[in-house]
Amino acid sequence: MEEIIKRIVDAEKEAEARIEAAKGEAKKIVEDAKAEARAIEEKILESARKEGEELIENARREGEEEAKRILAEGDREIEDMKIKATQNFERAVSAVIELVRGS
Repeated sequence: MEEIIKRIVDAEKEAEARIEAAKGEAKKIVEDAKAEARAIEEKILESARKEGEELIENARREGEEEAKRILAEGDREIEDMKIKATQNFERAVSAVIELVRGS
């Protein structure tokens, strides 16, 4: 009988040791999972930051290109206006001369 009780006590101790080992293993698994989740989160955040920077840079480049195009178009319009103003001035001078001669 004493042998049976000893085996039961030993079995209980072994069961407790296994339970403690399983708890330790479970705790390690949870900690590893949290660390992996943090690493994944950091990777996602870094990727999002880089993508955001690329989008901003692309938008800045596109804005600069659009500004250059608008400035070039404005310069062409100014040149056209200068040509028209010169032509109109010459016509006006001719018209004044005709009026003066006709008087």
